[in-house]
Amino acid sequence: MKVSIVIPCYNHWQYLPEALQSALSQTHFDTEIIVVDDGSTERPSASLLQMLEQKGISLIEIPNSGPSFARNCGIEKAQGELILPLDADDALAPTYIEEAIQVFCNNDDAGIVYCDAEFFGDETGRWELPPYNFPDILLDNYIFASAVFRKDDWHRVGGYNVNMKHGWEDHDFWLSIIELKRTIIRIPKTLFRYRKLAESRTKKFSRNQKIEMYDSLVSNHRQLYSQNIEFVMHRLAELKVLIEDETSETELKRELLNLRDRIRQMESSGFWKLRNKWQTVKRALKVSAQHAPRES
Repeated sequence: MKVSIVIPCYNHWQYLPEALQSALSQTHFDTEIIVVDDGSTERPSASLLQMLEQKGISLIEIPNSGPSFARNCGIEKAQGELILPLDADDALAPTYIEEAIQVFCNNDDAGIVYCDAEFFGDETGRWELPPYNFPDILLDNYIFASAVFRKDDWHRVGGYNVNMKHGWEDHDFWLSIIELKRTIIRIPKTLFRYRKLAESRTKKFSRNQKIEMYDSLVSNHRQLYSQNIEFVMHRLAELKVLIEDETSETELKRELLNLRDRIRQMESSGFWKLRNKWQTVKRALKVSAQHAPRES
């Protein structure tokens, strides 16, 4: 089973050799590597270009168009039955693809296969990701971008949605795969390394950009959100009650306050135009307030 590793790159040439080496070191040998230069303003070094040529790694150059379009361009050219996106500054453990293929072979309905992960770079340690759960993923993404999926499924959902121009394109894409009723499986091994940088794309999102991304998620998956509107509204209502409860325990309160921005962003997005369910939320607020924990 052939696997295509697709690596978009925008000016991260200094990290790319490590990502490439991790891809070249896979124990599953039927792989191809495609690098997509997403209109970088800096050129790769001559030695890096030579490495690409010597190792038979394809390089596609496109005008700067964002991660969704760059991934789609690479996947369109891919020959593999399975696709593994890899950011240019991240890395794979040698057996990641081999173990992912085993999961697909044993599960005909598998749609997304990923694994445990760890940080490296400016921060190290285990990446404590909650287990995948639906419908929780409607509110937050627990699956990193470097998961393995079928190219046929990518075709069926129309690829990565280019209207996710600021980010969260992987979250949006996973929701599309979920809509196909595919099974999501997490390998309980640390097979992926995510580079933590002091400055990253996700840290630079403005409040308005986050609101726009939430709005796009719901617009792209309106039926999925509508079918689970009571869960979403009730969950946000519960969080609001706990945040506003001044007698909550300090540690819990601190954790919940970190979610305040996310809730406000959801409130400001087009998602909250679904006001026909607001009576349900008000009832949930009353019930939650009556049962909110109080200090003795």
